[in-house]
Amino acid sequence: MKIKSRITRYLPLLLGALCVGYFGFHATWGDRGLLATESLQARTVERAAHLAMLEQEQAALQRRVRLMSGPAVDADILDEQVRRVLGWTLPEDIVILKKD
Repeated sequence: MKIKSRITRYLPLLLGALCVGYFGFHATWGDRGLLATESLQARTVERAAHLAMLEQEQAALQRRVRLMSGPAVDADILDEQVRRVLGWTLPEDIVILKKD
């Protein structure tokens, strides 16, 4: 009888300690824990920089599209596209060949 009363007396304390230990462990070392927060913040900074680069690239492409569309096409853009597609050069152009 004495052992059973001890178990029933300390069982809630033991279960509470196990719950605190379980949640404490996951709050520190879990996927969203304190230690993982630094990694997540570093990835956020990395991705924000990548997003800024992509937005700049998109703005440049939108500018080129505006220059190529509409009633008046920009002559420089048209000349650049024709030369790129057809492979034409002018005698005063300097051609640098790159190995791919």
